[in-house]
Amino acid sequence: MHQMLTNMLKVAGFAILIFTISFVNSANVKTDDNSAKAKSDNMKDGNDEKKTEATETIDLMAVMVECNETFRIEMGYIDALNQSGSFPDETDKTQKCYVRCVLEKTGIATPDAQYDTSRTAMIFANRRSGRELDDLKDIAATCAANRTETCTCERAYGYVKCFMESEISKYE
Repeated sequence: MHQMLTNMLKVAGFAILIFTISFVNSANVKTDDNSAKAKSDNMKDGNDEKKTEATETIDLMAVMVECNETFRIEMGYIDALNQSGSFPDETDKTQKCYVRCVLEKTGIATPDAQYDTSRTAMIFANRRSGRELDDLKDIAATCAANRTETCTCERAYGYVKCFMESEISKYE
């Protein structure tokens, strides 16, 4: 089943979380604390010339597969979310909890449903319809500020729906 799901995800062209079909399977994230520590360590050693930048790699495919083991979701739902910004059936909590799982495991959301708008913008920093997406942090901030849902699954889905619909309406 795991191999079949992996193959289905590849065939469907998934790459960025559950949202954007055109992104690569991993993203590099600058980790400021580690970068600052590396710089500090280099300075202690008297080696200013060697500056290292720590990066964290997110294996999005693995995150999606892991979340799908707990919260089963059909590929058609992912396609619908990519195309329209919402799921065809918004009454089923399973797919909403899948979204929450993916957001938490990628560091976009905390377990108490707070959203990192910078990280959201970084992960979604790709092109939609050949256009550069330059204001994603603003879109993410607006969507994060408008969350009133008490259920963390509903809240995560509301955030993603707001973000996706805003992105689609602006860039398509």
